[in-house]
Amino acid sequence: NIDELSKAIEAKKEEIKAKQKEIDNFELDIDDYVEQYEEMINETNETVKIGSLEYEPAYVLKEVDPTAYRCGLNDYVDGIDKDENEDYKELIDELEVLEDELTELENELEEKEEE
Repeated sequence: NIDELSKAIEAKKEEIKAKQKEIDNFELDIDDYVEQYEEMINETNETVKIGSLEYEPAYVLKEVDPTAYRCGLNDYVDGIDKDENEDYKELIDELEVLEDELTELENELEEKEEE
């Protein structure tokens, strides 16, 4: 039925629009990158020694200057390409599936209209 196909096409377009909005508003979760950030700090800086005690550089930064730590973490996450994030890739894949489904519906409608 042409009317049903037209309604299905409009519904699919709305799904695509919603998925695109989700993609456009996607942000990396900063908490997911704390460990990587701290590893980077620890690997690129020497252990902090005070007397006979030793501390990891990330721990010292976080405790001594939490503002600098947080700013650095934000900068670190801002430098990450979200295209490498699995959740983001999944959204892109879902959008592609929806677009393929829309194309199939439009082709089906075109065939019905030609009959």
